[in-house]
Amino acid sequence: MDLPFSFDKIPAGDSIVGRNAEIAAVFSALGQGGSSLALYGEARSGKETVVREAIDRYLQKKSQVIVCEIDLSGLRTYEQFTALWRTRMKACAEELNRGALLPFEISLDEVPEKKLFDLPSIIAGESGAQMIIYFKEFQNLLRIEDEQFQLEMLDRPWSRQKAIRYLFTGSFVNAMKSIFEERKCFYGMCRTMQLQPIDKRLVCEYIRSAFLNLGRVIEAEEILAIHEMSAGNMWYVKQLCSFCYSQPAGYVSRVTVNHARDMLLAIHVPRFKHWLFDLTVNQINLLHAIVDGIRKFSSAETMERYRLNSSAGVARSREALAKRELVVFDEEDNARLTDPLFEYWLRNYYFVS
Repeated sequence: MDLPFSFDKIPAGDSIVGRNAEIAAVFSALGQGGSSLALYGEARSGKETVVREAIDRYLQKKSQVIVCEIDLSGLRTYEQFTALWRTRMKACAEELNRGALLPFEISLDEVPEKKLFDLPSIIAGESGAQMIIYFKEFQNLLRIEDEQFQLEMLDRPWSRQKAIRYLFTGSFVNAMKSIFEERKCFYGMCRTMQLQPIDKRLVCEYIRSAFLNLGRVIEAEEILAIHEMSAGNMWYVKQLCSFCYSQPAGYVSRVTVNHARDMLLAIHVPRFKHWLFDLTVNQINLLHAIVDGIRKFSSAETMERYRLNSSAGVARSREALAKRELVVFDEEDNARLTDPLFEYWLRNYYFVS
C-alpha cells in the first residue's frame, strides 16, 4: 500500500502534478513524424516521471514496440559502455523473439565493432518492431577518458536510424547543454527540452487537496511556506508534507510546517556541507551573490560587497560552480542554484550573519 505523500516511487497517471505539456511532448516525439529528444533537468525534478508516463501512454496505443532502457549512472570506461550496449541490445532482441509469431535470428555477438552502434536498426529491421532507446544519465559519457571514443562515433550511426527513437536524459544540466547545445552533438536527429518548474498554483492545489483528502486542514499561509522551502520541487514537497502528516494533529499549523522543515534539513544539510567543503572562498562568495539575486557580478559594488577578487576570478568561479552542477545560467546569463533546498538553506541559515 502506498503511503500518503510517497516520495520514494515514480508517480504515474493521476498522481503526476503539472507535467502534462512535457509528457505530451515526449509522447509526440515517439510517434511517426517525431524525432529523438534530449530531456534534461536537475536530479529529482521529474524527468523519469515524464518519460515513463509518455512511454506507458504510447505503449497503450501502439503494438510492436520495444523499449530499451540503458542506465549510464555507473559508467566509467568505453569498455563498460560497449559491454552494456551489447547486453541491452541482446536482451531487447530476445524479448522481441519471445513474442514473435515468426522468430528471427540475429547473432549479435558476431556483429563487428564497427557495426556495434547500428544494432538498433538491425534488430528493428529483422523484427519489424519500433525501438525506443531510453538513456538515463547520458552526460556520463563525458567521463570516458579513452582516445578511441568520441561522441561523434555515436552521432553518425544513430543519425541514420530514422525509425529509431532515442530519449537522452540527464541530471547534470550544464553537461547535457554542453553535449547538445554547445557541441551540437546529435544536432540533426533530436531536439532538446529542459524541464521547467511546475506552476505554483498546481503545486499549492496539490498540497491543499492532498491534506483535505486525508482529513487534515492546512491554511493557504502554510501551503505557501511549503512551496517557498521547496520552490515547487515535488520531491521536496512530498517529503515536507509527509513529515507534516506524521505529526499527530488534525490541523497543519506553522509550528508543524517548521518542524517538518527542520526534519528535512537534518536529512539534507550534511550533503550540502559536503558540496561546500571543496569550494574556494571566492566560489562561496559568488554563491552568496547568486542567492541574493545579483546579476552583474563584475560590477565594482558587487565585487566589494561580496569580496570577489577580480573579474577574472569571478569568471573562474562561475565556471567551477557550473562544472560542479551547483549553478546553471539561462539564455540571458541569469544564474540560479540547481537545488532549491540548498538555496533555501544558504539564504536562511548559512549566509545569515
